[in-house]
Amino acid sequence: MENQPYSSSTPHPSSSNDHSLGMWMHLGPLLAILLNVFIPIPFLSLIVAIGLYYMYRDRSTFAKANGIESVNFQITLTIAGFVILFISVLFFGGSMMRMLMGSNAGDEAASESGVMGMVGTSIIVGIIYFLIMLAAIVLMIIGSIRANNGSVYHYPLALRFMK
Repeated sequence: MENQPYSSSTPHPSSSNDHSLGMWMHLGPLLAILLNVFIPIPFLSLIVAIGLYYMYRDRSTFAKANGIESVNFQITLTIAGFVILFISVLFFGGSMMRMLMGSNAGDEAASESGVMGMVGTSIIVGIIYFLIMLAAIVLMIIGSIRANNGSVYHYPLALRFMK
């Protein structure tokens, strides 16, 4: 049973050590996200997920399957972060240009709308980022619990780069 791949989220017979390894595949990146609040290290959760996967992929197919899911999810979160950053820079930069051009031309309304655009962009992007991170934390906790119970957790909306 050890050499068979785990492809569904139904429980599989495996040892408690395998369950612990599978749990840490999801819990490690979560702890890295929480650590990033205090020590900002770019891509730390992705680095932790990849590191755990490569360290433990040969110990059990269960840990390998959970590691693949975790790495795919962390890659998806990284891509989502870059998309949010790109959109933020685009809208924030546009609002800043409107503010600067309005103030240079003496158009107070254009300048004020540029400031409001920057504030609005910051609020909207902040809320979207907060909701994505909250969902990611909840999903990683669910993944940890499911792996500890003997199931491979497939993250919803995660892109499948590794198979």
